[in-house]
Amino acid sequence: MESSKFLQLSDGILLEYIYTSQSNPTELNSADYPIDIMRDGHTGGSYLFNTSNVSAEIGNYTDISAAAINKNKTQYAYLDTDIGVPYNDFDPLLTDTANLLQSFSPEQNIAYDKIRVHFISGFSFTGYDGIIFETLVPRRDGVMLNLSSINFLKTDTPVFNPDPVLINDKLYASYIEWMVPSLFFMNNTPNLTTDTNSLGNKLTEGQGFLNTPTITFKATGIYETIIENSYSYYNVEEINSVTLPSRDIYDNLYASVIESDGGDYFELSGQVTGSTFQDFIMQLNAESGGLDNIVFHEINVSEQIDTIFTKTSTQVFTQTTQFNEPILFRPIILNSAVAASFTINYVLRIYNRANNTQIIKQAKLTSFDVKKYGRRLMKINLGVVPTVANVYNQIAADDGNNIIVNNGGGAGLPGQTTEKVVEKMVVKTKYVTSFRDKLNVKAAISPAKIQTITESNGGTE
Repeated sequence: MESSKFLQLSDGILLEYIYTSQSNPTELNSADYPIDIMRDGHTGGSYLFNTSNVSAEIGNYTDISAAAINKNKTQYAYLDTDIGVPYNDFDPLLTDTANLLQSFSPEQNIAYDKIRVHFISGFSFTGYDGIIFETLVPRRDGVMLNLSSINFLKTDTPVFNPDPVLINDKLYASYIEWMVPSLFFMNNTPNLTTDTNSLGNKLTEGQGFLNTPTITFKATGIYETIIENSYSYYNVEEINSVTLPSRDIYDNLYASVIESDGGDYFELSGQVTGSTFQDFIMQLNAESGGLDNIVFHEINVSEQIDTIFTKTSTQVFTQTTQFNEPILFRPIILNSAVAASFTINYVLRIYNRANNTQIIKQAKLTSFDVKKYGRRLMKINLGVVPTVANVYNQIAADDGNNIIVNNGGGAGLPGQTTEKVVEKMVVKTKYVTSFRDKLNVKAAISPAKIQTITESNGGTE
């Protein structure tokens, strides 16, 4: 995984050196990304460029570079290729254009680091015509070789950063960037001094690099520009230089931002390959001899409206204990009705209070689920005037047609119709005394007259 190291060059200039992953490096084939090397007879060193046809991808090419033309490097010349005869074809102590291109057989996969120079918001060149940014590595004899020598003039325009970098209360809103071959991978080429097909061998002319070499990054200000025969010569003075290791010694540490499985929020944390973040901090504290390291979690949210990302919130959380516990964060997307996406830019900063050093790792997550994290939680739309439903209980007719019998057999058995139910019903009849209800019934007593009735042969008398 890539990792960044930040170093302050001046009050308004911040260097970000981005190391390629040691386990999965960014590699570019020399056939697709050709390499030029220019020897410099003035200093005894060499300059490395990529060809102009890959300038958009690499950003390190002759036409935007400058080279020292005296031994103590107080004067430089602009290697502008747009004039009739490029300067390196005019100066006999520099390799001419026809002999710059390097050939590899077979072609090589070359690992690249990335360099990004950030400029503070409102940056000015403070009297300089421009600044030359050099990336220098030491050859075995101590001569410094240039992996890049970018000539950035005040007439040039840096790239606007949609997600400005905020460090030490300073906002860096623009930058320039380019790529250089990784010193770590060049120096770890097997048989470097004898393998003439390796980039490290070609750059050092077979000498190799110093043991455990470091990278020096140098900013030089152009305080005077002299034009002679259409060539630009620069009188310069050093602004600052910093040294950094050839690889990230904290390569196993990285920042992580993920959407949580436990709810509608995000988890932000430091992660360490093969260990825990808690153990990593404890190791740093043991090295410094105290509980000096604290962790800052800086979270910047940017919302995409059309093609423009606008930062809408910045929050910083401080962590002094329980370093294995992630920071739980739920963003509020202010423009959720129109935004196409939002991005969480997460900066993990480990700050040592004893020596003021910092370890900085970054992570980024982009989500298109903007409605979910809007100002208000999502609700069911019932219309402008919701209708209140009246519910009535209706008693079904007692005609037996609504009876469904499930045979008493439990789930899965089919129901039976009323007709089939009647067929299986056992009918029992029981007789009871009947009563008749009548109205206005009266009881009365009356005398009875009894007559003698005789019977004769001829009839009754």
